[in-house]
Amino acid sequence: MIGDENKLTPGYMARHIPPRSGLGLPIAIIDVAQDFLLAHLADQGIFDVVTFKGGTALRKLYAGAQGRFSTDIDLAAVEAGVDRNALAAIVAAACDVKLGPFTCAPINERNRWQIGVSSRFGNPEIRIKLDVGPPAWISREYRSFITTPIHTRYGFALPALPTMCLEEVLAEKLARLARKATARDASDLIWVAQTSPYSQFSRARVRRLAMLKIWVDNNGLQPAWDKAIASVPFSAASLFAAGREWDDEDIGMLATPPPTLSALESGLKKHYSWLADITPEEERWASAEPRIRGEVLKAVRVLEGSTLSDAHIY
Repeated sequence: MIGDENKLTPGYMARHIPPRSGLGLPIAIIDVAQDFLLAHLADQGIFDVVTFKGGTALRKLYAGAQGRFSTDIDLAAVEAGVDRNALAAIVAAACDVKLGPFTCAPINERNRWQIGVSSRFGNPEIRIKLDVGPPAWISREYRSFITTPIHTRYGFALPALPTMCLEEVLAEKLARLARKATARDASDLIWVAQTSPYSQFSRARVRRLAMLKIWVDNNGLQPAWDKAIASVPFSAASLFAAGREWDDEDIGMLATPPPTLSALESGLKKHYSWLADITPEEERWASAEPRIRGEVLKAVRVLEGSTLSDAHIY
C-alpha cells in the first residue's frame, strides 16, 4: 500500500511549514496527505476518467514549495456526457483509505464531497474539498510533481499526473475573476505571469480561451457546462478596477507574508493588461450574446488541441 514505507516524522512535518508562516501544522498535514492521496488515486486508475486541474495542480506540478497552499482537489471529467455526481462519488469512495500515517474519510455534505484527514501528527479541522467539473477543452498533458524536500521521506515515487494545460487553467481563472474577485485566482495568475519558464505561456491562446469560457459561463454549453452563477460579459475595465469586493477567505494561504488586496489588483493589471486588446471575434464572444452560439460552438471545436472537435455539444 502506498505510504507503508514512509519515514515521516513530526520534525519533517514541522519543517514543511513555510518559515514565519502563520499557517501552522494542520495545513502541512493536508498538503502532504494530498500527495499520498493523489498517488493512490493514480494507482487505482482514477486518472483514466478524470484530469487534475486548479490551484492544487499548480502547486504540485508547477510551483512546488513556492506555490500557495490549496485545500482543494479539483478534477475534470474526461467525457462530456458522464454523470459527474456519480463520478465524484466513485472518486470519493476511492478516497476512503489509510495511506501510511494518514487516514482519509469521504464526507458528503449537501451533495458536495470533502475528504477528512486524520494522522499521527494531528487531526486537522480543515478538509480537502473534492470537485469533479466538466471536461477540459484542450488535450491534457502529463506532468511530474515539483520535488520538495519532504518527498524524500515518502517511501514511494510520486507519479506523473494528467493535468489541464496551463493556458486553459489560466483561462478558467480569468473567466472566474470576470464574475467574482477571488484572491486565490488573482494570486495564481500573478505567480505564473512573473515566474519563468511558465511566464512564456501563449497570451493569445489564453485570451481566446478566456473569452470563449466567459461566453459559456453566461449561456451554458450542453451536455456538461451549465450557466455560472453571477456571470457577466467581459469588461477589462471591471476586471482591473480598484476596490473590487474581494473574496479573500484563503488569502492567508497565498504566500508568506500574504499579499495585500491592493497588491493583487496592481499585479493583475500589470501582468494581464493585454486582455484589453481583444480581436473583433473575441469581442463578440466576450459580449456573451446568446445568438452567436453557432459561432462559439465552431470556435471551441477548432481550438488547437481541442478535445471537443467531434463531440456532440450544443
